[in-house]
Amino acid sequence: MSIKYEKQNGFGQKLPWLEEWRFLANNHTTSLIDVINVKLTKNEESELNELPVESKNEFINNGQVEQIITSSTFRAPFNNYPTVSSHQNLIATNFDIADQSAGLISIFGLSVSSEKLAYISVIILITALLIISSVLTVAVIVTSPQLKDIIGYYLISLAVSDLLCGTLITPISIYAVLDENWPTAYSEILCRIEVYIELVLLSVVLYIFMWISVDRYILLTRPGRYEAEQTSTRCKCWAMFTWVTSLVLCCPVLFNELQAQYDRYAFLCVLDCTKMMPYAITMALLVIIPSLICISYSYFSIFVTLRNPDDLEDTYKGQLQADRSFVITFFIILSFVISWMPLLIVRLTELIFRVIIQVPSLHFTLVWLGIGSGFWKQMARGQQKLQSQQRNLKKQQEAKKGSAVDHKKAAQKGLIYQCAVCRSQMPDLKTYGQHFENKHPKSSKPPELLAEATNSSSAS
Repeated sequence: MSIKYEKQNGFGQKLPWLEEWRFLANNHTTSLIDVINVKLTKNEESELNELPVESKNEFINNGQVEQIITSSTFRAPFNNYPTVSSHQNLIATNFDIADQSAGLISIFGLSVSSEKLAYISVIILITALLIISSVLTVAVIVTSPQLKDIIGYYLISLAVSDLLCGTLITPISIYAVLDENWPTAYSEILCRIEVYIELVLLSVVLYIFMWISVDRYILLTRPGRYEAEQTSTRCKCWAMFTWVTSLVLCCPVLFNELQAQYDRYAFLCVLDCTKMMPYAITMALLVIIPSLICISYSYFSIFVTLRNPDDLEDTYKGQLQADRSFVITFFIILSFVISWMPLLIVRLTELIFRVIIQVPSLHFTLVWLGIGSGFWKQMARGQQKLQSQQRNLKKQQEAKKGSAVDHKKAAQKGLIYQCAVCRSQMPDLKTYGQHFENKHPKSSKPPELLAEATNSSSAS
């Protein structure tokens, strides 16, 4: 796009009531018709040298010029043309100030528009949800013995990653919305640190999802060896390995000349993959692709097995009935994928069709929808806790019912008395009393033995 100033034939005559606009600063005059009589014409070659530097960077994508027209695109180059006087620029500037000052709200001494206030509200809401849900998840798992299983340890790692996101990343975005000069006011190292934390947390989440899928796969396919293979110590080692590996793999962002750019629509610092494609490919080969393959294979095998439960052995069926965490853990992973899928679809559309979709509100919504996916993971864990409590209550009821059934079966077989401690069955009270004195001398006698002892003493 190029900008040319031309006086049209149809506007050659001046109107009396708009003839002159006088500027007392240097006693010079200009016509308002000359200010608005500007047209945009397309040329075969785009004059990128006349555009602002920040606009020029947005227009170039993979060596080709992508034309995006905004208000700053054609307003900024007015000063480059000598036929447009400085007074015309003053008029345009005054109009801009009048438009921008309408509807502003002051927060901590900074003027914020209603649109930015909505952005701040969304970021604060997501930050609060991440912090509160993460803290509650860790507290519930630590204080509940029935939840201190292998999945519980893995979900603690996920909760810690969400907590770090809510305390180290999202609060910076709140300040970035308030202060438009944030990207240039601070050094590049701060933006690199933010990108480093983002990459570490993303790697941790993907690795933990992979360990969860492997754990569920072993539990379903080899239940007899599950307790020997998946111990709590081994689980803690895998979690520690995940954090250390993620911290090391993402170090080049801090110590190398890698580019980190500021996303002014999402108010976040992100990795510039176009300028560091080798590193992006390496991270994909070491983190993303192995995790996706392992998760897909494990849960595909699990759901194929769940669709045909009649083909399983009795031990496998009992394991499925006792543990419903297969669906819960799958929902946790699925919620993460669904939250980031819209943004991924938009990026792939831009890459395939070579277009740039720059709708600020849409981009902001898609990015922060993915960041808020941690909240859904914690909701799934709460649902799993509720199901665990229901299973324990059901087991207690079945145990009481089973005890009554055992007494009934013993009576039918002529084994009238059953030991209250070891559940052994005896034909009469005398045998029961001898058994209890020999096997359980420190235990309190059951009511039937006490009644027999009382009757014997009274008879004598």
